[in-house]
Amino acid sequence: MGVKEIKEKLRKREVIVTAMVRFQNPIFASILARAGAEIILIDNEHYPFTEEDIRSIIAAVHEAGKVVTMRLGTKNHEAIYRAMDMGIDGVVLPDVKTAEEAKMIVDAVKHPPTGKRGCCPITRAADYGITRTPLDYYKEINDETLVGIMIESKTGYENLDAIMDVEGIDYFSIGPSDFSGSYGKPGQAGTDPEIKAAMADAYSRMVKRGFSVTGLAYTPEQARKVLSDGRNILNVGSDLQILAKEFKEHVDGAYEEISKLGAECSDSPIEEKLRKKEPTLLPYLRIADPAVAELAVLSGCPILVLDDEHFPFTDRDIINIIRAVHALGAKCLVRVHDKSRAFIGRVLDMGADGIMAPQVTDYDEAISIVKAVKFSPIGIRGLCPITAGADYGFSGSAQEFASSSNKRTIVGIMIETKSGVEDLDRILTIKELDYISVGPSDISSSYGYPGQYDHPVVKEVMNSVWKKVSASHVSLAGQTYSSDKIAPAYKEGKTLYNIGSDLQYLIWGAQKLFESTKKVVDEAR
Repeated sequence: MGVKEIKEKLRKREVIVTAMVRFQNPIFASILARAGAEIILIDNEHYPFTEEDIRSIIAAVHEAGKVVTMRLGTKNHEAIYRAMDMGIDGVVLPDVKTAEEAKMIVDAVKHPPTGKRGCCPITRAADYGITRTPLDYYKEINDETLVGIMIESKTGYENLDAIMDVEGIDYFSIGPSDFSGSYGKPGQAGTDPEIKAAMADAYSRMVKRGFSVTGLAYTPEQARKVLSDGRNILNVGSDLQILAKEFKEHVDGAYEEISKLGAECSDSPIEEKLRKKEPTLLPYLRIADPAVAELAVLSGCPILVLDDEHFPFTDRDIINIIRAVHALGAKCLVRVHDKSRAFIGRVLDMGADGIMAPQVTDYDEAISIVKAVKFSPIGIRGLCPITAGADYGFSGSAQEFASSSNKRTIVGIMIETKSGVEDLDRILTIKELDYISVGPSDISSSYGYPGQYDHPVVKEVMNSVWKKVSASHVSLAGQTYSSDKIAPAYKEGKTLYNIGSDLQYLIWGAQKLFESTKKVVDEAR
């Protein structure tokens, strides 16, 4: 659904579902757009986005066939039309207090004669001048752009009628937090009688004037309330809120199940927990954003696996994510895409607390991985005592660093091939191995039954591996994407629980949210 269709829905005051993005990675916007959001709003008021971020998000949303707007943090004419030239479909201006401010945003978004936006018919917004002539572009573009106004203060409320008289505004919203703050009662938008009455009056007047109006609809109950008030744009929340909710629910659910098992779950360092085979959560990171890692740790995860095998991470991504994890007192492993000594050493020098090596084929390869992780006399890892992994030399001498690193650096491998299964007995004699994970997708493919996890041959192979690993000194990892899988996994000897990934949580959370919102919309029709 393009911007023309959205503008028509706004004119008719039909229900529209929107969502905000607060993470810079375009993956978030792409998922929300595909899950059901008709408009994606980039929240550049409260969260930092570079122009490169914005362009990438615009492309991702347009690829999904949806509309993208941006909430700006500055009331600046040049900043607004610069964003428009990048190809954004519209702009939302927060805290509009006067009709003059409202006219400024219209002037910045619209070309003459409606507004005063600077003209350049070869920008991204104009498809670089390829798909239409300059004359056609200027004739059509004003009907293909959106202007949203946020009333967030007592002053804005008092000037509402004058603001609504400004031509070119497509929709309105109220920011409850700032609105209540302007009354000297921050956080009381839902409880203070004066603020509630003012907001209700503002909504009523906006609707009576024929404007589309936004309302917060984070839950089905909130969505029903918004629609019953006559508002028609449902803001279901942001990528950050969805991800935080899913992480917390999965982590809390997993810990609750572990507690029911009566299993020991101490505060020991992760490497000790692995040796003692204590239950430990092991979620994956597949989105290159340190804020996501912070969210995971704050939700209760003591260790994370950065999945560099299947998802793209630059060196800068890796080191910044590791720093974010360490700053909150947790640990970070990297599932490497390259099992060479050079790359493994590089990742560890960036500060990784260990590695997970996929597709280990036999004993010799497992030994080579251990040697790449460990310093002499155990291994052959190159020693540089002033890297991030060595705390830039502040944690002791080179000798002390090498010795402590050998004790605490974690080595995990994945048995995902037929040859790895066949050589498992020898692999399990390697005392430096900390844990083993079995990759069901690649195991099934290796045995000629790709994706057939329930095939008798695949099940027999995986059960055989689980039994051997659980009987050894090595901890066994397993997939437990829902809390009801914890107890069966524990009985199978698994003590490291892959409870899912940031990517899965965003997808699952978005699907649930948009499905529940759709039911409310269908009820109201």
